Amino acid sequence: MEGRLRLLALVLPLFTICSIPAWCDPDDEAAQSHWTVPSATPAPGANAAGDYAEPDRRRMAEQPRRGLLDQACRAIHIKTEVAAGVLPRAVLGIDRRLQPDLDGSLALIDEESVSVSINPSEAIPLGTENPTARVWAVASASGKSIVVSRLGTYRSCEELQRLVDVRGVKFAFPFTAKRIAAMERGELWRIPLTFQLGCGVGAAEAFAGRAILSLGYSQSKNGTASMTLWRRSEKSARFRLRIDLVEVRGASLGAQVSMTPLAFASLGENALARLADRAAASQLAKYAAASLGAGSSTSDGHKLVLEHVLDPTDPAQAEALAEALRGNLLKLANLARLATTHPEESYSALRGDTARQLGAATYAARSEYGRKAESFSINLPFLFQRTVSETFGPEKVTRINGDGGQLSFHTATRVPNNEYFNAPFVGPIVQDQEQRTIDVITHTPTGKPSGDPFAVYIHNQSFRRIPESSVRAAVEDANSILRLAGAARTGHANGAMQLPVRSLMPAPPATPSEHGEPADRKGRLSFTLVMNQKAVSDALAASTQEVLQAFARSMAPSDRTMAEWLARNGRLEGTRLVYDVQRARTELGFREETNDAGWLERLSRQAAGLALDLKAAVSGGPEDRARALSRAFSHESRSGLAHRDVLRVLVQFMDPLDLTGDFVAAVDGAPRKTDNINARLVLKKDRAEVPMLKEAGQTRARFSDGSVLTD
Repeated sequence: MEGRLRLLALVLPLFTICSIPAWCDPDDEAAQSHWTVPSATPAPGANAAGDYAEPDRRRMAEQPRRGLLDQACRAIHIKTEVAAGVLPRAVLGIDRRLQPDLDGSLALIDEESVSVSINPSEAIPLGTENPTARVWAVASASGKSIVVSRLGTYRSCEELQRLVDVRGVKFAFPFTAKRIAAMERGELWRIPLTFQLGCGVGAAEAFAGRAILSLGYSQSKNGTASMTLWRRSEKSARFRLRIDLVEVRGASLGAQVSMTPLAFASLGENALARLADRAAASQLAKYAAASLGAGSSTSDGHKLVLEHVLDPTDPAQAEALAEALRGNLLKLANLARLATTHPEESYSALRGDTARQLGAATYAARSEYGRKAESFSINLPFLFQRTVSETFGPEKVTRINGDGGQLSFHTATRVPNNEYFNAPFVGPIVQDQEQRTIDVITHTPTGKPSGDPFAVYIHNQSFRRIPESSVRAAVEDANSILRLAGAARTGHANGAMQLPVRSLMPAPPATPSEHGEPADRKGRLSFTLVMNQKAVSDALAASTQEVLQAFARSMAPSDRTMAEWLARNGRLEGTRLVYDVQRARTELGFREETNDAGWLERLSRQAAGLALDLKAAVSGGPEDRARALSRAFSHESRSGLAHRDVLRVLVQFMDPLDLTGDFVAAVDGAPRKTDNINARLVLKKDRAEVPMLKEAGQTRARFSDGSVLTD
């Protein structure tokens, strides 16, 4: 009997440890996880959560591929510009370059542009020696022809001969049935037209000859129209027409300090040397100033998307497509006039003309959107640059054909970008860029009331030359949300909801290297979490007291004791969480030499703000609830919490089976290639897909700004 007890005493701790997946064998961890590896690479449309995030994922993945030291051949451009005139000023440009796709295969891009602009300005002295105000106006129009050819190769330097052979430069013009039929598979033609009408006022004051303080206000109308033609397969080509008309009002504040001009040895006196000198001076000037800036803007706009799919091998369809391209180009060249008329009338006319040429559209929809944006930037020459932008606002997309109905996206996005050791001609040596987005979505069928909202959270991150521990921390960022799913229901963390980290990444070394951890990882991570209608409804049904308890449960161990004390002893009165400060000092053991009381007050403001944000999302119709919930994640929230911190609270009230997701990791640079990560996991086990998620993702992709390599 005594022997059995001793054996039980040994087995029980082992069983307890192995009940926590992160501490178990990788195979056990993967077996317990709700995340699974797809049996095959998901085809487009097979995984709605992953497809929803694909446009953002692609843009984020392309960003760190540009300007890499080990891809110098891809940085070579055949580029020239010719300018003429002052008022107006005309510029003709040609840019031929190589660019890698996500799989590393190369595309050859031929881009030709023409622009005309008038930009008068007038300086107005303010009555003192230095300060000067400046009033300006701008009117500009530009057009481009962009042809993307898929080379099907991977070695940049081997393609240099093709790059520099300007006899092979390809234009989208002229639009003929013969040229359309001859397009290669994957070839893309893009013809964007833009205009801007704007005015503004700014003031600047110089200090000590090197520092400049400035502020300004501007207002503008901007228009973009883009026609794209993409040869998808032998028998299929997709024509898309996008129009975006938007009015923007913005204010800015900035400061700049110039360093002593950097001297460098001249290369000589011939024309080529002088050109190189000017290029070097231009590059160095960009890096020789420290700056600090902030801005805010509001915008209101309208968009139209029309889509037709035709067979380019059919002579009649190819000729109709060429005629539509020629006709629409003439109409869209008058974008400024479209902006001054009612968008509904302009879009209706374009729709009718295109339908007469190509037949009924495969897809047609229009949108109305509004955005509030804030930005901040800081630059320390050569060493560090950080930019942060935040946007918040709704977009309502109304289908014109098909089943009709309306999709509303209430979006809050935050994009921080950090760059280190930014060198002229090379770019940043180290880079870490993120994008966190929450979309709260409602669907209103034609003639019916709106359905309850569902939500999609997207976290994309791309990086260059960071240590493995930072990659591990990024995965842990997702797990810090996932493990709390359903915690308010069960009272404990859910290890099975976590990503199987040890199956993805090698275990960290038991003994750190005396030389420190190498910063040799580059790649990207993408995490998408979908919360169905029931999950959102359950989260918003939580009481204030339950929210405070969940807030405490989401805290790091160092803050959890304070947050739990607030949940037990605080009460929400108006906009504040009221508590007995003296009692807190006594029971929490505050020390005079620390700022514990100030930190407790900060936590109380965050908790109260979050409780009020979620309380505001309970009342009203589906649209009102969706708007209020997305605001809780935005820079206009009362709590000031980050996306992940708000989500850590919300998921605690959700049934884990009401959550679906997608995770993609592509990380390399490890000393052993076997330690590189190339994985995709899906959270679909025993779960049904959100009914409108696929339609919402396709709609979002059509209205988003695409990559230059896609339409």
